[in-house]
Amino acid sequence: MSKRFFAAAFAIGLLLVGWVGLGFAGSNWLAFFMTAAIAGVYLLGAFELRQFRAANAGLSAALADIPEPLAEPRHWLERVPASLRQAVRLRIEEERGALPGPALTPYLVGLLVMLGMLGTFVGMIVTFQGAVFALEGSADLQAMRAALAEPIKGLGLSFGTSVAGVAASAMLGLMSAISRRERLEVARQLDQRIATVLRPLSLSHQRRETFRALQAQAGALPRVADQLEALMERIEARGRQLDEQLVARQGEFHREATLAYQELARAVGASLQDSLAAGAAAAGASITPVVEAAMARIVQDSQQLHARLGDAAQAQVDALSERFGATGRELSEHWRAALQQQARAGEAVAGSLERALASFTQGFEQRSGSLLAAVQDSLALAQAQQADSEQRRLQAWTQLLAGSEELVRSRMATEARWLEQHGERMEQVAQAAAGVIDRLRDETSGLVERDNMALRERTALLEQLGSLLEAVNHAAGEQRAAIETLVASASGVLDQAAERFDQVLQAHAGRAADAAAHVAASSIELASVGEAFGQGMQLFQAANDKVIAALQRIEASLLRSTARSDEQLAYYVAQAREVIDLSIASQQGLVEHLRQAQATPLALVNGARR
Repeated sequence: MSKRFFAAAFAIGLLLVGWVGLGFAGSNWLAFFMTAAIAGVYLLGAFELRQFRAANAGLSAALADIPEPLAEPRHWLERVPASLRQAVRLRIEEERGALPGPALTPYLVGLLVMLGMLGTFVGMIVTFQGAVFALEGSADLQAMRAALAEPIKGLGLSFGTSVAGVAASAMLGLMSAISRRERLEVARQLDQRIATVLRPLSLSHQRRETFRALQAQAGALPRVADQLEALMERIEARGRQLDEQLVARQGEFHREATLAYQELARAVGASLQDSLAAGAAAAGASITPVVEAAMARIVQDSQQLHARLGDAAQAQVDALSERFGATGRELSEHWRAALQQQARAGEAVAGSLERALASFTQGFEQRSGSLLAAVQDSLALAQAQQADSEQRRLQAWTQLLAGSEELVRSRMATEARWLEQHGERMEQVAQAAAGVIDRLRDETSGLVERDNMALRERTALLEQLGSLLEAVNHAAGEQRAAIETLVASASGVLDQAAERFDQVLQAHAGRAADAAAHVAASSIELASVGEAFGQGMQLFQAANDKVIAALQRIEASLLRSTARSDEQLAYYVAQAREVIDLSIASQQGLVEHLRQAQATPLALVNGARR
């Protein structure tokens, strides 16, 4: 209905303005332009009212299509026209504030009236000017009528523009009233929606709901406090029970862990002893072939040396026999010179023998001392072979010395007979030769005694080496057994720990089930039980870490013990090699000294022949 009234008012106003304008067209351009200005202002006001009515229609459509319930007010507000969106939101939230009206229309209504009045004033000015001109210009009535015609046209200008302005202003005012009435109708619809569908969005409703919620919460707080107090009491009781159980379990676990560690320590000790015994046995087994080969080579060299010495002594005896026979035949002619040369040669031989024996004795004592300080590993099997070889050598030397003594005695008897023939000078020479022979015999007997002492020392060293090897083998066996026991005990301890952990978990699971049955509605108590489980897991993890750390320390000690055993075995092997080298060097030195001692009498005899 309002749309028709609005269209009719707009058409009437526009017709009136157009009719007035057409009346002035071609006759009075000033009035025509004034009417055109009035028409332009009228159209501007009509356009604003049209936009105003479009906003009203949009708001009415948005109010008619509100979803129930309204979940997202923001989406609904986006459908409201932009010119009314902020005002609608404020009216919904705060329930205050009017919707905005037309901004230019009230001013334009007054402007139209003022434009009509302006046309009237202009027409009056034109009329007054024409009347003055007519009255002043002529005195004839006909001329005055012709002169007053122009002022009458000025009155038409004044009243025509006034009619156009007033009519346009009236119609624009009517259209504005119709638009405002529509806005009021839309505002009533909005208020109805605010009271029903949009009620939850208002601040007053929200305040009332908040107040009601606070009242309900205040009424429920005493019950909640009572329930919390009862729950805290139950939690405290449950916490004390869990603490007691945890303390008991921890004490039991510590006792079991202590026993397990003690068993582990005993097993580790036994395994260390077994591993040491095994290492010593392996070292003895590895060094035995080397020592046996070295001793066999020494015995073989000694036998070869004894054989060479026996051959050399026999050759020397044969040569001496031959030379003594030749010398006996030539003795009657050259005895004095020979006796003198023999005396000098005997002194030289005695000196060389003394020096050789002294150097041999000193070198042998030094080598024996170094051998006694360094050697701790010889074999019992080589002892008998060395004793037999030394005994055979002593027997050979004794026979050689006996043969030499008989030869010397026969020569002394020959010389005694010759001395009886040649006087006191020969007696002096014989005494000197006898002194040389006695001294040679003493040195030889001292050498034999030193060899016997060296043999006894070597026998003692071989016995010590045998006992040391037995101790090393025994320690290696104990170390092997200790390692095996350690491995078995460690695996047993880990199995026991795993079983105990399973038992503890099962026990805690049962307790947790009981607690859940009693306090199903309390999440705090379940959280405390979870924390207890976490603490149990942490304790077990800590115990497991301690066991692993202890095993790592034991492994490190085993590695250090094995390294020390390897170093000791390497040291024993090096000492054995050094002793073997020293023994070989001493034997070679002895052979060289004997060769020099053998070469010296031969050189003297050859000099005597010459």
